[in-house]
Amino acid sequence: MFNLVAIPLGWIMKGCYYIFKNYGVALLVFTFITRAIVFPLNIKQQKSTARTAMLKPKLEQLEKKYGKNKQKLQEEQMALYNEAGINPMASCLPLLVMMVILFAMIPVIYGPLTYVSGLDKDDVNASNKMIKQLHIVSSEVKSHDTTLAQLIEGYEAEGKDPYAELETLFTNEEEYPKSAKSFKKEEGMANVIAAIKLHNDIDTFVLDESHFAQNLIEGRPELMTFVFAQDKSSGDYSDVLGVISNEVKNFSEDFNYSMFGIYLGTTPSWKDNPITCLVPVLSFLLQILVTVVSQHYTKKNNPSMAKMTGSTAAMLYFTPVFSLWITFKYPIGLGMYWCFSSLFSLLQTIVLNKVYTPDRVAEMVEKEMAKKKASGKKTLMEKMADAQLMSAGKDPEAIRKALAGDDYEEPKKLSKSEIKQEQRKKINEARKKAAEEMGDEDADLTQDEKDKLSAARARMAAKYGD
Repeated sequence: MFNLVAIPLGWIMKGCYYIFKNYGVALLVFTFITRAIVFPLNIKQQKSTARTAMLKPKLEQLEKKYGKNKQKLQEEQMALYNEAGINPMASCLPLLVMMVILFAMIPVIYGPLTYVSGLDKDDVNASNKMIKQLHIVSSEVKSHDTTLAQLIEGYEAEGKDPYAELETLFTNEEEYPKSAKSFKKEEGMANVIAAIKLHNDIDTFVLDESHFAQNLIEGRPELMTFVFAQDKSSGDYSDVLGVISNEVKNFSEDFNYSMFGIYLGTTPSWKDNPITCLVPVLSFLLQILVTVVSQHYTKKNNPSMAKMTGSTAAMLYFTPVFSLWITFKYPIGLGMYWCFSSLFSLLQTIVLNKVYTPDRVAEMVEKEMAKKKASGKKTLMEKMADAQLMSAGKDPEAIRKALAGDDYEEPKKLSKSEIKQEQRKKINEARKKAAEEMGDEDADLTQDEKDKLSAARARMAAKYGD
């Protein structure tokens, strides 16, 4: 599922990169776009929270009345939510969407060659496979207390073809089981031997933790492509990529996979590069700040909703702790995305609570509920709730009537002509009110202004009727 979402996200990321020519900046812009996509969902969540807060007193009454009868309590709560047009799970939707985007972002961040480059997929896959197999071979050679250079030197001293001997060695299931399994399962021996021919010391380069993240080189080899292409501190190994394709080599050399001078494929490490650890720490602090600010507005706007159980509090602080763990475990590209996402989330929370105040949201909710009531139509959620109640042998209308008491009105579905009549009535009332407020102001208008006003009134009358 995440790969399906990753494909369109990759298109967006590709467009961002080709505009800004920097993967870090593209990541920042991409984050803004994804937050903008889910912004309408956040507004919906805000409305849902307001609706739930409005129902809090009735929910507490139901809790007191049916607290001992859990089934009855659930039925009554469902009917109350149904009447108010509330989906209790609606507040979870933005979070779920963001989690899907986050996990879909992982392959995009880890696979710029796949999602951004436009390179032939077979070439990208072959390059990834070669890097992974080079690491497997290098690790097993080291486990035998030797190096590729020493093995090659020994074979040459015996008058043997060293590279043919290496092929035989790497398929020996007893001495080199991991290598043999890799080459048996997948092709790629020719590419690995070609890379070794170019650099007999390639094993020491691949196993150097200052160049490669050893926990990722087999699982996410595509990230390591840029080390071969761009890291010249121990020599130029970019020609290894040319074994597969010069296009892969050229793109990897030119690709700007950094931000603020930091390579985004670097895994945070206190030992090797302490400054990279600022990313997961910043991600954690921003997540904590988002949680605190959200709780502040919840307590301010909906005091009755702010009371938390231990499990609720644990869930609120789960995301910051999870972000701290995952951003230390994976390359800082993911941590950068999480920092940007948290920053936009913080700004979004402030804006939503400043613009969509409780009073304004309550007004919007009341209007929506009145409009829904006038139309007589039921949402999918309401239909499902009614079906659930009916399957339990309950009458949904009877339950709603009991809950509403004297305020209950029999639902009526208006016809198109009745809806049009209601609209005309409201327009006529608005005209009458406007005429009373204006009085004789028309007398002060010029003849040209009067003609324009009359024409506007005529158009309105023709559109909405008298």
